[in-house]
Amino acid sequence: MRYKSPIFLFILLLLPVLAWSQSQVQVIYADSLNGIQVESSIIKKLIGKVVLRQGTTTLTCDQAILNSTTNNVEAYGHVKIIQADTVTITGDSALYNGDLRQAYMLGRVKLDDHTIILNTNKLDYDMNTKMAVYHTGARILDKKTTLTSKEGFYNTVTKNFLFKEKVRVLDKEGGALKADSLRYNTASKEAFFICPTEIINKKDTVYTKSGFYNTQTKVSNFTGRSTAKMEDYTLTADTLFYDSPTKIGVAKGNVEFLSQKDKVVLTGKNGRYNGKTGITRVYGNALMRNIMEKDTLYLTADTLVSFDNKQDSVRKLYAYKHVLIYKSDLSARCDSLGYDMRDSVIHFYQKPIIWTNDSQSTADSISLFMVNQKLKEMRLRGHSFVISADSASHFNQIKGRKVWVFFKDDSKLRRVNVEGNGESIYYVMDDKKVTTGLNRVECSRMNLFFEENKVKRITFITKPEAKFVPPKEWNEDLQVLDGYRWRINEKVTYKKLMEAVNAPELSIPIVKNP
Repeated sequence: MRYKSPIFLFILLLLPVLAWSQSQVQVIYADSLNGIQVESSIIKKLIGKVVLRQGTTTLTCDQAILNSTTNNVEAYGHVKIIQADTVTITGDSALYNGDLRQAYMLGRVKLDDHTIILNTNKLDYDMNTKMAVYHTGARILDKKTTLTSKEGFYNTVTKNFLFKEKVRVLDKEGGALKADSLRYNTASKEAFFICPTEIINKKDTVYTKSGFYNTQTKVSNFTGRSTAKMEDYTLTADTLFYDSPTKIGVAKGNVEFLSQKDKVVLTGKNGRYNGKTGITRVYGNALMRNIMEKDTLYLTADTLVSFDNKQDSVRKLYAYKHVLIYKSDLSARCDSLGYDMRDSVIHFYQKPIIWTNDSQSTADSISLFMVNQKLKEMRLRGHSFVISADSASHFNQIKGRKVWVFFKDDSKLRRVNVEGNGESIYYVMDDKKVTTGLNRVECSRMNLFFEENKVKRITFITKPEAKFVPPKEWNEDLQVLDGYRWRINEKVTYKKLMEAVNAPELSIPIVKNP
């Protein structure tokens, strides 16, 4: 094939020269230049305002030694490398390999890519991959954040940073992050966790192993088992989203919420926390543990909602659907309840039933009052019915529209007040604990006084209708009031409650019972 065009032939001859000029380090300017040949190499010594160029990369310094044969440069004094006006690196000295297009910077090194400023004592930079590497420690600055680590790998195009060893992130608002390794994007300001990490924001601290955190928005999304410690609370879950400015946390998987101040632990499958409103919601095998001085109150339901009003220090708990309660001296079932933790008052709604020692209480609604963590009073409203078993396995019964029950320190019955449509059956025993008969009484208002769960005295406020029946005249209808139902088989035990929620072992520390 014959080339007829001289212009085309000229271009073919020029291409190798252009390619060579792009790969060869060129001298643009120097105050003085001395060239010598050492063996097979051509050495150029440049002094004063040295400017060298290779393609889109410019190198300036005070002095330089250019080996034109090997295409290497030794640069000294105020060294500056600029790549395509996007990345600027300065240092005290440098070694530049023109063939590999790699720079090795030493002494007070600074890299500026218009996103961050990196300061270190030694830096390797690859012009091809746009990758900066350091192994002797560095300090990285942007507008709001300072990052430090012993090792780092930074891509100036993707803005992705990989930090290793003693990683620390500080922002101007007082936030901090600590880890042994961390991935960070300097453009999006997002940190990606690849090992145990601690994040501190004023009064909040988060511990995690995986996920990401935005250092500007303070929004976290943790995909591994993580813990967020607030001023008064601790939230732990398998996955955790937490927005520090709004104080909103969304937790999924083995959720644990601890109020150290109130000695309350909430656990469940899922949870949500709003620090500004003081509302915490836990659902899915939800369980509350209220750690008391010598006892623990357990409460489970489909959903638990905790409300903390910091203005008047009122803390309340609400439970919805399939509620179970267990404490050493009482247990209960209902469909919903409200628990005022400051005053130790529990309100039961929708077919509640409560067991205390050998007593059973049912009503349309029940309010339970505790003093010094002991059951002191119970108020039954609507279709109220109290049953107590005595030592002879007899069942004393009291019913009425309203029934007020008072307890002794050992949670045994002390007094029962009945108002409205009052009825009672109580068994009479002599000093030898032999049953002599039963009393069946109807009186709209009456007060009954107990001793060892036996009726010792009864006071009638209005005129009663009473009947004493000896044992030989007893029959089934005479021994029970209308609506009587002894449901001891349904009594909530610790084992039944824990099996109902399949409660896990706690991973967060709590104050245990002495």
